[in-house]
Amino acid sequence: MNEIYPLSMYGQGVITLPKAWREQWGVSQFIARVKGRQLIIEPLDQETSLKLITDNPSFDFLKDEPDLY
Repeated sequence: MNEIYPLSMYGQGVITLPKAWREQWGVSQFIARVKGRQLIIEPLDQETSLKLITDNPSFDFLKDEPDLY
């Protein structure tokens, strides 16, 4: 997808994603991270959630939980 959309921030930092993007991913939660001067927004699905837990040292305490894997 090489589409570019201008986004506006409203009120207390609310940014609305284009309807086509929201429908494409089929999820209601997203994560955002900063990489250099980029703001990266990704859908938060089961695969992304597990990647966050396994790749982030802040969640190391959860790795002893047998139900997660």
